[in-house]
Amino acid sequence: MRALRPQVEEGDAVQIGDLAKRLGVTSKTLRHYEKIGLIAEAMRTDNGYRVFSAEAAKRAEIVVGLRTLDLSIEAIRRLLDDDDGRSLRQRLLGLLDREVQDYALKIAVLQGRHDDLEARYHALLSTPTQQDGDCICAALMRPCSCGVKED
Repeated sequence: MRALRPQVEEGDAVQIGDLAKRLGVTSKTLRHYEKIGLIAEAMRTDNGYRVFSAEAAKRAEIVVGLRTLDLSIEAIRRLLDDDDGRSLRQRLLGLLDREVQDYALKIAVLQGRHDDLEARYHALLSTPTQQDGDCICAALMRPCSCGVKED
């Protein structure tokens, strides 16, 4: 996870390259966020430099920070733009709570799959060596239909 650089000071206009360095992203990333409307358009200085207002730079900082949480662009857009009467903090808490619940379910499913495969592995490993070398009945968790070779 990337660490964010120091925050953009209020009232400062920030050149795109400087902001990109400060946030640990590329100028191309910031231009993409600008193009899709996630951050406000950059202004042009008299000499043609692209600069972001302090407000746009602050929003870019928030967007980049939220991306480090692996949130999708659309989830970030909804989080920042939805006006449902809750604060940004409250909306983020709700979103993170749902993410935690989703991951807990995924982990439980994967743990169950892991446990099942491990049980099948150990069942196959403990199959008597007298059985046919191609017998996999234990891994399929069914009685052996291959027959046991008698000594």
